[in-house]
Amino acid sequence: MVQIITLILTIVVFVGVVLVLMWAKGPHYRLTRNNVANLFRLVLDGKATENDWRLFSALPLRHDPFLHNLREQCLEIEEREFTGINRSGFLFTRKGLEEIRALLETLESEAQD
Repeated sequence: MVQIITLILTIVVFVGVVLVLMWAKGPHYRLTRNNVANLFRLVLDGKATENDWRLFSALPLRHDPFLHNLREQCLEIEEREFTGINRSGFLFTRKGLEEIRALLETLESEAQD
């Protein structure tokens, strides 16, 4: 009899833990167009950190196809023009900064539509 009660309590606790874990999902970070525009401005001003850029390039942006496409373009620019932090404080070469500026203008014009 004690074994059956122990088994039932174990099952109840296990199911309870599973339900709590399903209900309490972990945090998720969702970048907005405004967040991305602010990041581009920081990059163009030489104030963005390498961590800022890495976080942007690592986060999936499936919730917004426009941002997803923009991120893909940024990854291509990064592959060619990324220098990391240097004496000037900029993460990209001059050409890379020009391309980021063009993407920022595209993003801002998209936001106005």
